Amino acid sequence: MSATAPERSRVLYRGGSVYSPADPFATAVLVEGPVVAWVGSDDAGAGQARLAPTEVVDLDGALVTPAFVDAHVHVTETGLALGGVDLSGATSGAAVLEAVAAAHAARRADGTAAGPMLGHGWDDTAWPDAPPTLEQLERAAPGAEVYLSRVDVHSALVSPALADRAGLPALGAGHGWDGTARIEREAHHAARDATRALTAA
Repeated sequence: MSATAPERSRVLYRGGSVYSPADPFATAVLVEGPVVAWVGSDDAGAGQARLAPTEVVDLDGALVTPAFVDAHVHVTETGLALGGVDLSGATSGAAVLEAVAAAHAARRADGTAAGPMLGHGWDDTAWPDAPPTLEQLERAAPGAEVYLSRVDVHSALVSPALADRAGLPALGAGHGWDGTARIEREAHHAARDATRALTAA
């Protein structure tokens, strides 16, 4: 005699804002075991006998994104950031320059000045001054290839040496580089790729 499989729980989450292309005005979602069984309004569909919930959870207006999966991580970027200059606490462009100058001096002192200098995390939205210029980065780290990714990781600041090696002058205007230290779009990809000459240990 075979055992009867246990009935899966059916949980109705209601009273929320459910993001789903199937129903852009949905406020409820019913989950049966590991499966999203239904999406709709609080007063429709889920009350049918075949979908009768065994538990009801009030979302109190919370956002739900059923079956939304963003299954990727940036392991390499995380590792590089841990070994680079932490700029998350920089409260001005001047503070970024101070951090870069200190890191450059430390690299020269311990003999690790070869290779690009990486930094991450600056956010200029509340700064009292502008982000560093090419000339300022060159003074802070003479001759060094400097790549400083912004907190959004879709733009960065680069030094003249890195701009040249990444071929940014050839890209020109319209591709994310206007001749300043700040880069985005294609120029950002080119500069980032130029600093990622990694080999397996």
